[in-house]
Amino acid sequence: MSETLILTGAGGCMRELLWQIEELNKIQDTWNVAGYVDISDQYGDVRVGDRVYPYLGTDQFLLDKKEDTNVVICVGSSALRKKIAEKLMVNPHLKFPNLILSDTHICPDAKLGQGVIISMDCRVSTNVCMGDFVFLNMGSVVCHDGRLGDYVTLSPDVRLAGNVTVGSGSELGMGTRVIQGKTIGRQVITGAGSVVVRDLPDDCTAVGVPAQIRVPRTV
Repeated sequence: MSETLILTGAGGCMRELLWQIEELNKIQDTWNVAGYVDISDQYGDVRVGDRVYPYLGTDQFLLDKKEDTNVVICVGSSALRKKIAEKLMVNPHLKFPNLILSDTHICPDAKLGQGVIISMDCRVSTNVCMGDFVFLNMGSVVCHDGRLGDYVTLSPDVRLAGNVTVGSGSELGMGTRVIQGKTIGRQVITGAGSVVVRDLPDDCTAVGVPAQIRVPRTV
């Protein structure tokens, strides 16, 4: 028996997750997506595959809910995901289930917070711990003893070796590799294809092979 779900966000991330939900439902009827909310109706009803998903309204549509409602925040930006989550969590009727898509492999002892999204073709190994509203995009891998803080984003095909820590709000660019035992601070951005071979401090941008700090960030 599927559960009803409402998505937030109207961009490519949301549409891609809709497709992944459709693929999951082919295997097991899990989620019935009622539609999506966004700050405006500029996109109208959204077609993904052979289905059309209606626009339901702005965030206020969810803030006005008086019954328990499942919500997934479908935005790739860590900062925006945090902003939306903090706004919506004011309403105690809104629930944020973990969205585990098809063709994932997750060790049973992994610990996940709320609102976590693990996209198709991801791998999460033993003794991994993730905070709230973490987003693993397609093909990402977190090896043993990984620690991911709240609102971390792993872009497609990110690989974290064993015992890697990623601080809250960090965004690792597509194809980033992090060798074992390294710590990435909070609010860090890595460029696409970066290879992290040393610890990275909070509030920086690092790019290259090996990754070098190019832009200290002012937050």
